[in-house]
Amino acid sequence: MKIGILTYHACLNYGACLQAYALQRTIMKNELDCKIIDYQSYKLIDINHPFSKVPKHPKELIKNITRFPYYHQLKKRENLFIDFINNDLFLSKRCANDDDVVQECEKYDCIVCGSDQIWNLDSSIRYETPLYYMNFEKKQRRITYATSFGSWVEKFPLRERELMPWIKQFDALSMREESGVNMLKSRGVNCEWVLDPTLLLSKDEYDEIACSRIIDEPYILLFSWDGAKEAVDIAKKVAQQLGYRIYNIVPPPRAMFCGIDRKLDIGPKQFLSLIKYAEFVVTNSFHGTVFSIIYQKPFISAIKRNADSRRTSLMKQFELEDHLMNPNNLDLKIINKTDFVKVEENMRPLKEYSLDYLYKSLNI
Repeated sequence: MKIGILTYHACLNYGACLQAYALQRTIMKNELDCKIIDYQSYKLIDINHPFSKVPKHPKELIKNITRFPYYHQLKKRENLFIDFINNDLFLSKRCANDDDVVQECEKYDCIVCGSDQIWNLDSSIRYETPLYYMNFEKKQRRITYATSFGSWVEKFPLRERELMPWIKQFDALSMREESGVNMLKSRGVNCEWVLDPTLLLSKDEYDEIACSRIIDEPYILLFSWDGAKEAVDIAKKVAQQLGYRIYNIVPPPRAMFCGIDRKLDIGPKQFLSLIKYAEFVVTNSFHGTVFSIIYQKPFISAIKRNADSRRTSLMKQFELEDHLMNPNNLDLKIINKTDFVKVEENMRPLKEYSLDYLYKSLNI
């Protein structure tokens, strides 16, 4: 049985790469022939470049100027991602456009539309495409695993007539957010709520690829994908209380003037190491939150007012809603009382349920 995974895997994004890795490794535990369909459009490749080659907008010029001092770190970061994608993922031949993907899909008995926000068609994603709905003639079994609409679930009705016929062609559906599950069920479509694939592997399995310790001193890791002020403010307050240095791993111009040191020569394996050895993690990222849970680190998942649906679902599943904090309700006593034994107990049946869905849906 040949299985293909269609997902975001080639973005210079820690969560995207690691969710693809986790899903593929989980499927391959059953000794199945499984490849990730290596869809890398020219648009995606251009977006991945750490610098705008031909700036057409003032924001792109600002991006180049603010990143220039980190040129060598950012080029190393890019190479670390490329190395991970090419050598730690098992890929199909390269697909540069939709037609290439359609032809490649014909080689597989089953296509798994994987996790991450592949069903989010908000133009701000920039490489969004309805191709991930498999909007072409069905010639194989099709399932989703922990697919996500993200916040775009609220706008889905605007394109429902276009997309719902393709969704109904899937043989089994699952999503990683309760909001997506509820939306599809309200349309009479059966859908399961499962864990993000990164949660299907254990800490020990990630340790097999994680780098050795990178920073010798005790540190606080700040991972805010958009440089949000609330995450920066929380990290600074935590640093004041704990007395540790903060490292920010997100490139400028995000959080340009936050006054926090940046370390940017970080690929997926280095990202795992930074979380593993951190004294504390402050993040507003879904996968930053996930790996803080996996490595059982003291952490805060920063919010401004209300959390996004992805993190709300995640924290609800593990009874960690009190780790969603803004700078005004910061309370490290709550964090220090985190019962990761209970978190593991909550995770165990969810993991079993998710694996059962995946393997049954693959018909193995």
